[in-house]
Amino acid sequence: MKKIVLTGLVVSVGLLLLQCGQSAKQETKEEGTANATMASAEMPGVPIKPVSLPDPGIPGFKFPEAETVVDKWIDGNELKNIYVHGWGIWTALNMNSGETYNGENLRVFETWLTPDDITQAIKGREVNKSLQLANMKRTRGRLHVPNQLIHAKKHRRLQTNAQIPTTEADRILAFVKYDPSAAEFTIKNTLYDSTTLQTMLNNGQTDVPDFPNTSITTKPVFQIITQDSLKNGYYKLKVWSGPPKTPIPYGPDQWPGYVYIDLSNRGKGDGSIDRDGKGPTPQTTYNVSDFVHFNLDKETARQLSEDFNLKSAREGDVAILLAMHVTSRETKRWTWQTFWWAPNADKPPLPSSSAIADSRPKQLIGPARHYAMAIAYTFINPNQPLVGGNNIGTSIYAYNPYLEAGFDESTFFREAKVMTNGKLVVNNVGVQTNCMSCHALAAFFSGEGSQEDDYIADTYLSMKDPYFTGKLKVDFLWSIRDNVGNLLPAKKEKVAQK
Repeated sequence: MKKIVLTGLVVSVGLLLLQCGQSAKQETKEEGTANATMASAEMPGVPIKPVSLPDPGIPGFKFPEAETVVDKWIDGNELKNIYVHGWGIWTALNMNSGETYNGENLRVFETWLTPDDITQAIKGREVNKSLQLANMKRTRGRLHVPNQLIHAKKHRRLQTNAQIPTTEADRILAFVKYDPSAAEFTIKNTLYDSTTLQTMLNNGQTDVPDFPNTSITTKPVFQIITQDSLKNGYYKLKVWSGPPKTPIPYGPDQWPGYVYIDLSNRGKGDGSIDRDGKGPTPQTTYNVSDFVHFNLDKETARQLSEDFNLKSAREGDVAILLAMHVTSRETKRWTWQTFWWAPNADKPPLPSSSAIADSRPKQLIGPARHYAMAIAYTFINPNQPLVGGNNIGTSIYAYNPYLEAGFDESTFFREAKVMTNGKLVVNNVGVQTNCMSCHALAAFFSGEGSQEDDYIADTYLSMKDPYFTGKLKVDFLWSIRDNVGNLLPAKKEKVAQK
């Protein structure tokens, strides 16, 4: 569910100037070189070494775990092992990487590459085959509006012509991160290049190559706290307290509770939230140190001002981590866990649980322990095979409140049905979703018009579902489909002419 493509306007303008007065033949020959050279020159930041997922030393946790072991957990509904594995990944993601940026220590996931970085690396490798990711100038990442929110708003507008209300969610921004092995695999196979994917499709392939089992992708989601957003020194944040009894679209504007964030770290929040609008109390006031967060550097503040008209953004303002989707390629359909900040992470509401919270390892320390987890390694229980399965069983709901809870039925391209104890359950809103179902639909296809996101709520999907006819499955990664562009036109045109 990830969609934003770096357009490279500055690079394109520079190319036009460089190409002025040259022959068409020269333009074609030099285009890739000029692209990569200028892209590298224009990229802000410093070299950051992407750090592989470390071993957090948690008993029973191994990464990557053998696919046969993970599949055994799934088939046997061995939830304890699944919970430990999810927390193990989260713990390792939040360990100190040893790298720094803007005077701050970087957590492991912060060192990883965004799709923007990968796009630049694909272009750069055309010029310098030995280009090392550790030598690329990078920032933490260019922030974008999460594609889930764009998709939901767009489809609601298309189907109802209704005005979309402006809510606190408009300050939620995100980027996608690939671990070093997933990034290298994407770059080596030029999976963001449209001609690469089209060639696979033309050759009768149904899938891109399988990513290595060490691959992890994440989607960190942040709330930006600027000085003008403070009231009496506090930032007021809507927090999740669980889904309604009757499933309905339930976005942040409908949630009943708030907490207050003290940037001076004088809060004494005890798990309480403000449901009555009484304002901050010691019990409902939390510290910024209770959140995974970072201070904005000058480049990010500039980008927020230019891209989102957030003119009040200044260097030194704070971005707090609200949520994060995390998926790993340890099994064919990947593992799926999602995290969000919780006032009382010891007793989190659905789609998490006290059983999940009780599985947190002692190695998980600091603000990363203040997050709840929802997890689903399959669509429904009992588990179904890759092909030839059915939708008879119990739905497994795993969604992130800050990203999917607000989805209504207009967000989905078809009904998701599960037959539970002889009763048909129709899943058609955000609190009835499962990360795997939506990501299973990620595919590239050719044809007239723009490629549209197709989302679905929780149900079983065969990997030979008619939906995939004429499409190239992109290994459950919307971030491939959503960042595809004509990155290597000169090289691909030569191949096409043979």
